[in-house]
Amino acid sequence: MKKLLLILTLLTTSIHAEEWLETRNEAGGKILFLQGYCDDTKQTGRMVIATTPNGDTVNGCWFYFAQMIHVVWTGQGGKTSSFDPNKLDYRKTQ
Repeated sequence: MKKLLLILTLLTTSIHAEEWLETRNEAGGKILFLQGYCDDTKQTGRMVIATTPNGDTVNGCWFYFAQMIHVVWTGQGGKTSSFDPNKLDYRKTQ
């Protein structure tokens, strides 16, 4: 429930400190769900970045719908992923 409230906060307010949700990916890197809006969408998608240990990154846009976070990955042929927000870690800059 706490993470759901964070997601709703990310979607509805402007936060001054950097806050994000994060999880590990299958490549051994991280997936970072950021607050900023995607520039290449006319919808309300937010930025997501997936990293790998060798420095490669993949960008996309995430959307919250039906109690799940859904990602559309940029340049991946329309590939999508879905995540349970309760399994993501909350992070904040100090």
